[in-house]
Parts: sequence; C-alpha cells; structure tokens
Amino acid sequence: NTDDQQITDFSLTGNTLTLTLENGGTQDVDLSGYVSTDDQNLTGATLTGTTLQIDIENGSSANVDLSSLVGTDDQGLSLSGNTLTLEDGGSVDLTPYLDNTDDQQITDFSLTGNTLTLTLENGGTQDV
Repeated sequence: NTDDQQITDFSLTGNTLTLTLENGGTQDVDLSGYVSTDDQNLTGATLTGTTLQIDIENGSSANVDLSSLVGTDDQGLSLSGNTLTLEDGGSVDLTPYLDNTDDQQITDFSLTGNTLTLTLENGGTQDV
C-alpha cells in the first residue's frame, strides 16, 4: 500500500473512463452502470388556472403550481396636468409628447341655421 501515484490525465471513450497515472500505467473504469438510458419525452402540457400539468412519456404527469407568479397589482392611474401617475408610485411627464404648436387664430365665422362655422387662419374650417 505504498503506491501513492497521482492521476495526470484522463479520457472518456464511450462509457469507459481511462485514468493515466504519474509513474506510468493506466486504469480503465467502466461507467456503464451509471449511465441512464431513460430517454423520455414530454408529451403535453396543460394549464388549468394557475396549475401547469406536464405529461411525460412512459411516466407520471407532474404538476407545477404557478400561483406565486400571478400579480395582484391593481393600481389606478390618474392624470394631473401633463403628468400620468400610478396609485402606488411612479409617474411619467407627458409634456414632450404633446403637440401644442398649432396656435391658429379664428379669422372668420358664420352662422347658418343652427351650425356655427369657424374659419382658421392657416386654412380649414370647423363646424359646431
């Protein structure tokens, strides 16, 4: 029991692990008893409510509870001026998205029956 060699290299061919020893020699280890041949496939999946059932070929189905992934964030939105705000925090300023550059003046108007027609300085009319 005085052979204290170290492994200097190893290789795997098929199910055989070959160990190379520092003072020479090799040792083969048969790993075939540890290799799994279970090549089952998933055959289906069904979502019912928050339970995901996964069906396995030649095996029992497995259920996964997804209820912890369902959110309960039912925040309300409010608009104050140009700021849109979430009830429990967070907001966005909408000012950059507003087009307030059309400052046309009314140049003429007419009343025909119950319809008021407004004429704008850069063209176009609007009936009220």
